[in-house]
Amino acid sequence: MVGRVFMALDAKRLLVIILFVSIFVMAAQEITDPDFFWHLRTGQLIWESRSIPRQDPFSYTVQDRSWIAHEWLTETIFFALYSLIGQRGLILASAFLITCTFILVYLQCEGRPWLATFVILLAALTSAISWGVRPQMFSLFLSALTLYILHKRRCLWLLPPLMALWVNLHGGYLLGLALFCPYIIGQAATYLRERRRRNYGHLRQLSLVFLLSGAATLLNPHGWRILSYPFGTLGSQAMQGYIAEWFSPDFHQARFQPLALLILLALATLALSKLPADLTDMLLLLPFSYAALRSARHVPLFAVVAAPIIGKHLVPIWEGSRVQKRLSQKGQTRLNLRLCALNWFLLLLILCAGSFKAALSLKENESLQRQTFPVAAVDYLEGEERGNIYNLYHWGGYLIWRLYPEWQVFIDGRADVYGDAFIGEYLEVYQVRQGWRDTLEKYEVDLVLIDRDSALATILDNHSDWRKAYEDEVAVIFTRVGGAVAKAR
Repeated sequence: MVGRVFMALDAKRLLVIILFVSIFVMAAQEITDPDFFWHLRTGQLIWESRSIPRQDPFSYTVQDRSWIAHEWLTETIFFALYSLIGQRGLILASAFLITCTFILVYLQCEGRPWLATFVILLAALTSAISWGVRPQMFSLFLSALTLYILHKRRCLWLLPPLMALWVNLHGGYLLGLALFCPYIIGQAATYLRERRRRNYGHLRQLSLVFLLSGAATLLNPHGWRILSYPFGTLGSQAMQGYIAEWFSPDFHQARFQPLALLILLALATLALSKLPADLTDMLLLLPFSYAALRSARHVPLFAVVAAPIIGKHLVPIWEGSRVQKRLSQKGQTRLNLRLCALNWFLLLLILCAGSFKAALSLKENESLQRQTFPVAAVDYLEGEERGNIYNLYHWGGYLIWRLYPEWQVFIDGRADVYGDAFIGEYLEVYQVRQGWRDTLEKYEVDLVLIDRDSALATILDNHSDWRKAYEDEVAVIFTRVGGAVAKAR
């Protein structure tokens, strides 16, 4: 038995193992997402109160405003895992989920293992810009799982319960319903063209599962209100104009080069394809291509959708090529003891290198957070009298995790709660536009916590109404002269 296992590690299996070990290692990234911390605090709140918040508890500026906590299940999972295995365990769990996502994409991809490995690696590099301990990773995984079920035409009746789960994990659940449409339209076109009973039966089954999946989205604590949430997010001008991941990809940046290559590969593959045009493929590829070009947030979804389509159209081009023939000949070569030993040595080397890289990311997590978030400044604030704080947007989540309920924040990453008008007021102050003093007065701000090199920090440092109370390499704190915090001191 041991001998069979030893001799079973051929070049094909080794390549696939290396691919997914590499994806896992790439995905084991330090936690620097500013929203992670308010997700964690929300999960704690849900666990301790045994209820899902309906109004905002974290800010004093929009306190008790209606809040659709659409990621409540993810947040409870995050906090439960954090309580058991800490931030490092969450990093590994997220890396495992991302790896499973690309295993599902790989299983849809033709040309396994040689061609599929190349396509999946490029797709993984493309989507890596958004990886992390984030609720979006559940949407990425469930998108891949939904595509796998629709692609294989197996276990379609799993989709309604999956949709009921998805709607409670993340607001991207609408993608699940959107993924049905190309398959339903493609199957309808096939039936109209061929008029076969089998095609009609599959079309009817798909349509019924789609309707049941749509109905399943109502199985959430917010009822029908959850249906409008994704559209509100997509229509927010402030989110589109201020939050970086909603910006269009900047192809001058190195991290977007894999996306450029994937798009070019898709275009070249479809242009050179020996297969007839497939309506389903086009209805999948075109909208997700547009979404990826419009917003970096959608790039990972494009990668998951595009990879199997590229693989499908590359296979006829790949088959019969010199490289394919040479690799096929090598794959048919009988393994001897030396080749097996070499493969096992390479696998052990890859596992050791991957473990070292993952361990380094886990070790550097706390250090990187100290460079990203105002850790030392919050240490200082923990001993101070509470007051109304103006804080950097990207630091609001961290302040919620560290200071709530003693302190409430001015703003945090829940842009949907604050609304476009309030985000405009926040920016008015941060960018020191006309009326910035009035906004601070309006919300009775006693303390300002911002990045040290900002224009606002420079202005406050030379303003007679404000005194610098603390400064480090990351953050600076100003207190209002005569304000509540200054008096307490």
